[in-house]
Formats: sequence, structure tokens, C-alpha cells
Amino acid sequence: MNRWGAGLAIAAGLLLSGCATLSARLAPPHRPSALAWAYPDQVKAVRGGQVVMVDGAVFPISDGRPGEASEQGLDQADIADMFAQTYRRGPQRKPPRGDPGRARYEPLFLKMYGDCSTRPFQAHMRRVAWMPARQGGTVNVTTVNGVDRALEAVVADLEKLPPEMTRYLVPTAGAFNCRVVAGTGRRSMHAYGAAIDIATAWSDYWLWKGGEDAVWANRIPPEIVAVFERHGFIWGGRWRHFDTMHFEYRPELLPRRRRP
Repeated sequence: MNRWGAGLAIAAGLLLSGCATLSARLAPPHRPSALAWAYPDQVKAVRGGQVVMVDGAVFPISDGRPGEASEQGLDQADIADMFAQTYRRGPQRKPPRGDPGRARYEPLFLKMYGDCSTRPFQAHMRRVAWMPARQGGTVNVTTVNGVDRALEAVVADLEKLPPEMTRYLVPTAGAFNCRVVAGTGRRSMHAYGAAIDIATAWSDYWLWKGGEDAVWANRIPPEIVAVFERHGFIWGGRWRHFDTMHFEYRPELLPRRRRP
């Protein structure tokens, strides 16, 4: 190979390397393909505009309708809507403009976790010690998708925080609760055993603060938020319709974390 050919080969290699780096940067989160990464025991593949489950069930990524951020729009959210807004980590220095992660395609979550009103659902529930060194008691969560193990990892890291953080964590406001989101017919992530609310005394919730006219507020320290996000839980404080006590297991929005 002459030096021109060698130069072209080197240039091509650098270009491919750059493309690979760019591809890595553009890899999930914020794409439906992250579902296969986040839930490998449940999702076999994401291809051809569909999510293919391990048992062969198939869900469309889009229902063909434009996404809608309104409360009514959330009632008809599809999988594409779940990824329409980017969930960003880091200090929340100003009020959120959207509700990243608040949209959920209910048939997918029902398929993965089951219906909390049925007996088979209970077989997957487990008590996890909550802040045992600080007498936090236990919370009831699902073992599906490793939610229980992820929460144990959260607890292990939270226990390392200074004692002054205890007031934000103990007592917890609970985890599993077979209910819908307040004022809607949509199942809460608590109904799947995949969410937890921390101390209500230090929490702010948009419905408590005036509804749609509520001004965003938060008293939960960022150190606590960072621990939850590191282990696959998103925070309701990053929503315009804020719920700062609330954390739910949504690793598809945080795929650069390490799965338990």
C-alpha cells in the first residue's frame, strides 16, 4: 500500500472511530430501544416499530397520534410518548418545563408487572429493609425486573449519607399501593410495586400547591436524588407537575446506570 492509501486508511479509521463515539453518545437513553436494555428478562427486542416481549407479545411503539403533554393526553400515552421528553440528571436549578417520564404506556407495564388486584401479582412482592441503621422499617416492592435489588442498592448508598439527611428519608410514605394516580384512571407506579415515596413532611406536590397554577418547589436534597437515579429510579421533582417525594423505577430513561 502506498502512503496515500495508508493515509486514506488512517483517515477512514479515525472517521469510523469518531462515528462509533458519536453513536455511543447517541445511544439510549431517550429511545424506545432502551427498553430491551432496561428490561432484558421481559423485552426481547425493539424492531420494526414494535416492542417484542420474551413471550412473543408485541406492542406498537406509536399509535399514530401526535403526542400530547396534557393530563388527558397522558391517558392515551403510547411508548413513543414515554421517550418524547428527555430526562436529565444533575442539579435542578430552575423549574422543569416538561414531565419527562410521567407518560407511561399502561399495557406494557401491566404486561411486565401484572395486575395488583390479582393473586399471582402478590407472589412477586417482597419486603425490603428501608434505612435499617436509622430505624426506617420495611417497604413492600416487586421482585420483577429486579426492583427489590435496585432499591436495596439505593438503601446501601443512602445509609452512607450524613445523619442530617435522615429527616428526608424516615419515615417513608410507602411503596406498593394498589391505586391509580390521584384524579385519573391511570395506574400509579406504586400499583406495580415499582415506586416509593419518601418523607411527606419535606415534600412538595403540585396538587397541594394549587394544581395547574402551582409554582414548582423542592426541599429534597440533590444528594438523595442522585442516589436514586444512580440505581434506575427517576424523580418526580423533575416534572412540571412536581411530586418531590416520589421515585419510580424507570431504568429505560437512565440506561447508563449499572443494573443490579
